[in-house]
Amino acid sequence: MRRHNRLFTMLIAGSLAGFCFAPGVVRAADSDRADTWEFSLPIRYVNSESITAKGGSTVDINGDLGWGLGFGYNLSEKVNVGFEFTWMDANYDATIQSGDVVQPPGFPVTLGGTLEATTGAFTGQYNFMEKTITPFVTGGLGWTFIDSNIPTGPTQGVCWWDPWWGYVCDTWQPTASDSYFSYSAGVGVRGEMTESVYLEGAYNFSWLDFDQTDTTSFSGFRVEFGWKF
Repeated sequence: MRRHNRLFTMLIAGSLAGFCFAPGVVRAADSDRADTWEFSLPIRYVNSESITAKGGSTVDINGDLGWGLGFGYNLSEKVNVGFEFTWMDANYDATIQSGDVVQPPGFPVTLGGTLEATTGAFTGQYNFMEKTITPFVTGGLGWTFIDSNIPTGPTQGVCWWDPWWGYVCDTWQPTASDSYFSYSAGVGVRGEMTESVYLEGAYNFSWLDFDQTDTTSFSGFRVEFGWKF
């Protein structure tokens, strides 16, 4: 986790240096992004977080890097709307409490694993200036699918006729997973390196409405490389 922190700090520093020294950006010239489409590759670092559920069970989620794809349209120099798809894996340590008033032998149970989180969200961004360098605020609404990779049943098998490979059989194991309503907000700086390439750095907060806990917040840094067309 510390190694990821150092790598992402270097990435943020490089991004800020690009804002300051890239030709054409340092002058903060007028932008021409209105009525253009954008494609982006967001990279984010989500900080560690501890969650306490009903009954006293807890989960400590380690910070880690996440990746994604984004599409957007600039309604004007200041307003952008779009959709993004992001995903990440994160290690966690959980402490499971018994549902009995008196803890039976063997409880609490501790376990560790890696969860997978995938988010699809509609996004909006407001740029404060009609310049190639501008601060901005951003937000998003969507759903997050989380797979804990904790088995909930025995391994199962399935067979099918594949049009290329013929009769194929495989196995899979059901795991504890669910989807949750999620939303986010952030503040950052955008720099347009050329007429078609831009770079953004931001600090973001996101919230997930878990069923068995209060709404949980996550925070972290984000760098986004994008292209206008």
